[in-house]
Amino acid sequence: MEPDLVRMRLEGDVAGLAEVMRSGPSPYYVWAVDLLRDIGGREAADALYDCVSRPTAYPERLHLHALSTLAELRDRRALPGILRQVQRGLPGDGARAARVYEDLGAIGGPEAVRELVHRLGDPRPFRMVVEAVARLRPPEAVPALLAALWALLPRDEMHTVETLGAMRDPRTAPALLYLAESEGSSPRLRKGAVRALTQLPEECWPPPAGQDAEFMLRRALRDPDAATARPAAALLARTDYGRELLRSHVRDAAPWHPPEDRTPDSAAVTVCALIQERPELFGAGQGGRDVPNLIALLGEKSVPMVRRAAAAALGALGGRAATDALLASLADDRTGDTVAQALSALSAPPVRELLALLADDSPGARPRRRGAAVALGLLECADAAPLLLKALDAENPRDVRSAAADALGALRHEPAATRLGTLAGDGEEPGTLRARAVHAVGLLGADDSLPMLLAAARDPSEPVRVQAVQSLARFPVREAADALGEAASTDTSRDVARGAVRALGRMGAPAVHVLTALAGRFRRDVGQELVRALAECPGAEAVTALAALATSPETEDVHLAATEALATRRSPDCAAPLAALLTAAHASHLRGTALRGLAALGTEEADAHVLTYCRTRGLATEEARAALRTLADRRR
Repeated sequence: MEPDLVRMRLEGDVAGLAEVMRSGPSPYYVWAVDLLRDIGGREAADALYDCVSRPTAYPERLHLHALSTLAELRDRRALPGILRQVQRGLPGDGARAARVYEDLGAIGGPEAVRELVHRLGDPRPFRMVVEAVARLRPPEAVPALLAALWALLPRDEMHTVETLGAMRDPRTAPALLYLAESEGSSPRLRKGAVRALTQLPEECWPPPAGQDAEFMLRRALRDPDAATARPAAALLARTDYGRELLRSHVRDAAPWHPPEDRTPDSAAVTVCALIQERPELFGAGQGGRDVPNLIALLGEKSVPMVRRAAAAALGALGGRAATDALLASLADDRTGDTVAQALSALSAPPVRELLALLADDSPGARPRRRGAAVALGLLECADAAPLLLKALDAENPRDVRSAAADALGALRHEPAATRLGTLAGDGEEPGTLRARAVHAVGLLGADDSLPMLLAAARDPSEPVRVQAVQSLARFPVREAADALGEAASTDTSRDVARGAVRALGRMGAPAVHVLTALAGRFRRDVGQELVRALAECPGAEAVTALAALATSPETEDVHLAATEALATRRSPDCAAPLAALLTAAHASHLRGTALRGLAALGTEEADAHVLTYCRTRGLATEEARAALRTLADRRR
């Protein structure tokens, strides 16, 4: 007769599980060890130790599993046995070797650390030794880890460097700085070294090194990968000397420098981004001395990405000189939006000057008019509304009209709804301009705009339809929901269809019937959006639709996503569909998720399904044991 491990686990029956360990059939005795670990406590540890100390009284090799389980419980009685295994020698890449070193990392203590430090001295230390050290982070292991670094680099360079960072010990800094500075380091290794340096306590910076730490970060700062350069810049910003190096990179990025002496564009962008993020380090109390260098980067001889980065940094620093330079740069078509955002971010934005620029309808003022409209919209300046309405007139350039439509929408200027609606419906106007008008109408949300948006959802222009379906989400009525359902199921544009499904999800309850219908006529290219939308909808109807998506052969692409949505709803009506997945032939990869969802429900029905599964399918998987653990914890 098979032992009832489920009952024993729920009741915390340590004696019963210990008996199964001694005489139970395979694989029950292995599962009993796992369940004792889950129960924990002194009595469970004693039962495991008995298996470790009397291995011949138990099934063959079970004591090894019990030894590792005892280590997970941090019971120091396991340590002698683990050390004996290590000292006898283990295969370098075997699963048992990995588990033994993992056990040392779990149990810790001076003896474990001494053994790990000793193993780091091997000619080619095992990676699992480094993993155990990373888990324990003992200060006494730092010298051995540094000594082992050069032997480990060819094979496990990233793992070793990450471990050095996890130590958070200033003694690791010279080696990490060397790796960051060395021309021989791969881009990946340099990135890992810089990230490890950022984990050092700030109070320990700059660390002792053969050269200045800041000097050794210059190569990383100039790395084209922002994931390397940005943390290097943040490290440099910690000291006065480092900030001077950063300033020199802005100064030397000016286009009049010879190309061989000029700061790389990527480095200039990195420093500008840091100035934008931390203006207090470069602005207040610095006499504005960074502003002229940034202004020098705004000219047309700099590449657009540098001009945009410099504009954003000037917006963060502020001041009269920065403001004037940004106003002059509004005429730059390739950076105008960024300059407008920078102007709107100023602590004292130049509203009066922007209004004057918007009112200037002379031919030469067109580029700056567009930028002024963008900035005033971002500032939500109500005084700009009359000028923005005038800017919609057909005699104005298209880009000015588009910016005016965007700004009116941002202002939520309801009197503009009729004018914008007329523009949106004018088939003679360019599609991109009409799309901007539709977007603005949606932001206004006027009730009488619904007919226009419904018509726009069927417009021949794809950009207009994209904006229309997004805007219809603000009208949670059946007519809008039905129009979105039609777009989601029949529109030839994937962007329109996905936007329609997302809009239905934002509608919530009024759109459930449409989303349910879409689940029945599944369209693969909107499957993930459909699951997310249904997950946000309340009620049994949405649950039924998710269950269909999780099981239908036609919806295989979203089986896992739909199951996850059911599992996270925490709704009792999800119990039946989740339970059905436990026995479905196609659903072996979904059972862990379904078990987790059922265990979290906490209802009698859901618990019964979990218990039935564990009794009939066994406890071989961590997911099954975790579900049983949830039930046991709740019943204590």
